[in-house]
Amino acid sequence: MRVLAIVLGLLAYAGCSARQPVRQFGPPFVQMQTKFDYSEHEPYAKRGENGISGQAFLTRQGDSVVTCAGSRVLLLPATSYFREMFWHMIVAGSEPEPPENPYPSLKGMIRRTECDAQGNFSFSEVPDGRWFVLTQVKARDGGVLITELTLSNGGTPHILLTDKHLVDR
Repeated sequence: MRVLAIVLGLLAYAGCSARQPVRQFGPPFVQMQTKFDYSEHEPYAKRGENGISGQAFLTRQGDSVVTCAGSRVLLLPATSYFREMFWHMIVAGSEPEPPENPYPSLKGMIRRTECDAQGNFSFSEVPDGRWFVLTQVKARDGGVLITELTLSNGGTPHILLTDKHLVDR
């Protein structure tokens, strides 16, 4: 759940003041090696012809199903910058240091929606490219679900985020 909290924190400071957060708990910030390259991210800030429909859920003991109902779903560009950010958060267990000068364009590249009661979600007007889709299942033994997909040619793939996409146990 810490992964989603970090990404949601990214949303909070994207496009906001350059004030650095005060660190009171958690692992120390680490310096990102990959610099934010606007030219790599620019295509993701535009409207596109693609969509995504999906559903997110986890199977629990006794084959009960818990959905992402009410949780935010994020769609982020699968760029080198975000790849490194997720590597720090998911693999290394560290947190990337927030940028000193937030990128005003970053806010437009990160799309968000919410899961309905059955765990369904959708995005529209998404440009071509590689994307990360992530959400959270709030349940005992729940966590963050993430996948990567490529969008092109005005398609609307249907994705399922399930136990095999769980990254935060």
